[in-house]
Amino acid sequence: MKPEEVEWRDNGLDGKLDLVVTLDFRLSSTCLYSDIVLPTATWYEKDDMNTSDMHPFIHPLSAAVDPAWESKSDWEIYKGIAKKFSEVCVGHLGKETDVVTLPIQHDSAAELAQPLDVKDWKKGECDLIPGKTAPHIMTVERDYPATYERFTSIGPLMEKIGNGGKGIAWNTPERNGLAA
Repeated sequence: MKPEEVEWRDNGLDGKLDLVVTLDFRLSSTCLYSDIVLPTATWYEKDDMNTSDMHPFIHPLSAAVDPAWESKSDWEIYKGIAKKFSEVCVGHLGKETDVVTLPIQHDSAAELAQPLDVKDWKKGECDLIPGKTAPHIMTVERDYPATYERFTSIGPLMEKIGNGGKGIAWNTPERNGLAA
């Protein structure tokens, strides 16, 4: 059964990607085709949280041993990429403003307001109204030289709206600041 809302192409593109980077602790088949493999620490070598949509709880994991060889936790790897990117993008990328669509967030007023019989503006069943019959449309400022700083901080909204999720909110003013 072919999709109705996207154009199906029987003949895909031929060729090779310019660069494939993989983050994996196993030598998976994806790693075999990768140009660069970033060695992440295994479950027993890092503090982490494991979650699933199959149940409402998290599994906190504590490191049992130090990471082997040059492997690092996912957080340390992404932090290193963000730091280097922030350094090398100066002079090439600055502050950019993008127009993006924002899907309806779970447990939000917009999700709870969804009727059972949703009309589709793409099919001409209703008018396009951002945030009602279509995704919200908003602008996002991307400050590329500040990528590392933003990646390693909690952000300004913690002071304004607090912390929370799933209908529960709490203030954590003592935790505002760096997450690194």
